Amino acid sequence: MEKAMKWQLMPKKETDWFRGIAVIMVVVSHYAEWWSWFAPMEGNAEIFRLALTKLGVYGVDIFFLFSGYAMVKSLGRERMHGQFVWKRIKNVYIPYFIVVGIIELLSGGFTSIQDFLAFASGYDYWYMYVLFMLYIRFIAVYTIIGGRLPRIAVFSVIVYVMSHVLYQKGMQDFWYVSNITFVLGVIAGEYEETVKKVLDKVWIFLAAALAVGMGVVVKWGLDGGVDLGGNPTGYQLWFQIGATVVWALLVLIMAAKCGVRGKVLVFLGQNSLYIYLTHTYIFMKCVNSLELDYIWRFLISAVVTVFVSFLCNRLITWAGKMVFGRMEVR
Repeated sequence: MEKAMKWQLMPKKETDWFRGIAVIMVVVSHYAEWWSWFAPMEGNAEIFRLALTKLGVYGVDIFFLFSGYAMVKSLGRERMHGQFVWKRIKNVYIPYFIVVGIIELLSGGFTSIQDFLAFASGYDYWYMYVLFMLYIRFIAVYTIIGGRLPRIAVFSVIVYVMSHVLYQKGMQDFWYVSNITFVLGVIAGEYEETVKKVLDKVWIFLAAALAVGMGVVVKWGLDGGVDLGGNPTGYQLWFQIGATVVWALLVLIMAAKCGVRGKVLVFLGQNSLYIYLTHTYIFMKCVNSLELDYIWRFLISAVVTVFVSFLCNRLITWAGKMVFGRMEVR
């Protein structure tokens, strides 16, 4: 066991720590967007608020990077099997179905079959929808294709096609820009030993170079881009993809080499799925109506979200063990 952990590129405690950071980034990005309802800003203050709204995409990059890596590590060198699929359903889809189902019912229920299908597919929670689509494609590729390189090649093409379709349909950039990080996670999982050996030799230099690159793209984003001529939408998209790749690689190095841990962030990371699913409803429907200063509304929303998420996690985990544990025994 210790030998296996030694060779693990991104240990679970590190990934949980970064998931905690990621969910904070996502929630803060939404809070920053809603903040403008109460306190319109100008100048540097508005630039800072807009910068915070962009944190969510980088948070999703972290989630997708670790999800792709975890998929490969969970499957190991086995062929695709039902237990692997069931684990994804039990740990991700069922919690989503229960939590969001309750939220939908509290919000008025489903008025049509289309509403229910949108809920069942995760469409109204774009991150869940894209994650489910990535899971389905991963399972399909790893069921049909054998060999690391063919699997990665086919999966990469399929994810590109999926992302291109979303782009062509006019979806907002966060529907497809982060998808490449899931592929990077899969590659890191498949070639874990090779990646780890390379990082052991050059990680400091590589991390420094990536940090500089991240600084450049962040400054570019805050300045509103640069005029390169031609199609501005096209080159802006490539800048976004470049920033996503640089950020994902930097996170991978930090998770692999820096051994950063903290109980609070690990706790948030372990409850991150539930925090993501509940934070919008808790702010919009539960706290925002209170006759309080808007700062207190955000603070109360954050605390209540963490408490409710922890409670949901515990209850659903307990119920799952009671129900599915008995089913497995039988």
